[in-house]
Amino acid sequence: MQAIWQGLNEIFTEIEKAFHETKKRYPKEVRCKPGCVDCCYALFDLSLAEAALIYREFTRKPRGVRREILRRVEKYEKEWLRKKPAVLNPFVISAIKIRCPLLNDQKRCDLYEARPATCRLYGIPILIAGETFVCGFSGFEPGKSYPTVYFEKVLERLASLSDKIAPDGGKIRVPLPAALRGRFPGVQLLTQ
Repeated sequence: MQAIWQGLNEIFTEIEKAFHETKKRYPKEVRCKPGCVDCCYALFDLSLAEAALIYREFTRKPRGVRREILRRVEKYEKEWLRKKPAVLNPFVISAIKIRCPLLNDQKRCDLYEARPATCRLYGIPILIAGETFVCGFSGFEPGKSYPTVYFEKVLERLASLSDKIAPDGGKIRVPLPAALRGRFPGVQLLTQ
């Protein structure tokens, strides 16, 4: 698994670099700051590699923190069942706002260092399925050209890492609650 952790670190380092370069070039448009939690209400799933990292870091937290996160997971799942649309696609899902179970009452992520690519990219323009997405609180103007991260390329790299965990692991997408519970259908994780 060491190669997986190293690969994730490389991807996350590149994402951080792209984020900081965009923020440096467009400081008025990138409005991310401590206490802003809009990204913590966006729905997302995880690559198998990201899910394994989340699970590993979750299991390293003190028992009380783990219990509190799992309490929030139950609340998250109930909210999802209440809001789940009949048709699932990225555009419909992006409109649903549910508090991430990793967001604690101090408006901090309990697994910030292990947060997935989606969270790391939130706040700068990203391209998904030919459509550009930005944070609703950003200052990026519609129709204007900005540096954009091609999310499909990030997903391809994450899939490649996931393939090293399990056959066809790159095709597996893991919901956050399943990752926190260590439930990966058909996959035995060794998270050392």
